[in-house]
Amino acid sequence: MMKATRYLLAGAAALCGAASAQPLDQLACAAGVHCSGALPPDEARVVLGFDSQHEAERAFIDASRDFPDDLWRCAATGSGCTNMTQNEARVMIPLPEEAFAPAEVVRGRQPLAPPAVAQAPVAKPAGTPPAKPRGGIEVEVNKPGPTEIDLRPPAPAPGGEIQPQDGHWTFTHGSRPRASGQCLPGVAEAVSKQMPAPQSGPVTFARPFNASQIIRSPQVAWKRIAPNHWRGTLTGAGGSAMRMEWDVRVTSPTRMEGDSIVRVSVPSACTLSTPFTFVRQ
Repeated sequence: MMKATRYLLAGAAALCGAASAQPLDQLACAAGVHCSGALPPDEARVVLGFDSQHEAERAFIDASRDFPDDLWRCAATGSGCTNMTQNEARVMIPLPEEAFAPAEVVRGRQPLAPPAVAQAPVAKPAGTPPAKPRGGIEVEVNKPGPTEIDLRPPAPAPGGEIQPQDGHWTFTHGSRPRASGQCLPGVAEAVSKQMPAPQSGPVTFARPFNASQIIRSPQVAWKRIAPNHWRGTLTGAGGSAMRMEWDVRVTSPTRMEGDSIVRVSVPSACTLSTPFTFVRQ
């Protein structure tokens, strides 16, 4: 009875925290555990602001700790259940039945070790020069010196940055925005329409390309996430109650794809993602 009470308290604490954190089922989708809605895991990670599947998995594992390990084990395998059945354990955790087995797989993974910090090579002490052979002819071998260092820039790596072509580009909003969380009717849509957007027309891109040329606004701070992947954040608008972002990928010299994302935390957590394309004609 005491253990069942502890499970109920853990479930109540998780539900109370849902307004200030991402719901467990959304984190499960982003982590590749199980997706209940129409979004695939990669799009769920964009909506929730994760840069990688590993980051999403760590967030899911952290959120899963709101519930005891033996409750997870009971819900996933039916073993170790005390004072409750497997179905009752599954009711305690807000996930669909199909998610429990893969959730235990993700929860059982060991965290990756942090990358080793590269250390500068230790200089070896100068050794004793070899003894000169007796007799014969002494030959002096040219050794590479400072004048022989190759100062040419390295060749670009295959699959590196894509340089968009100059020309006439057309901006197009996608279909109806995708919403998650508890969105008040009309609020997020009205806010998303006020967000700056790329302008259709002739464009001459700087070299190398920078995403700040897509949306020319001093209030948008851009960050390069990975090769050909940029994220812009609108600063000084909405305070902590609202966050506006653009996630842009350069897919070819004549095409870019992305999402404009609005995250609202007051009065309830809500995320609205609107896809768009920017294409050279």
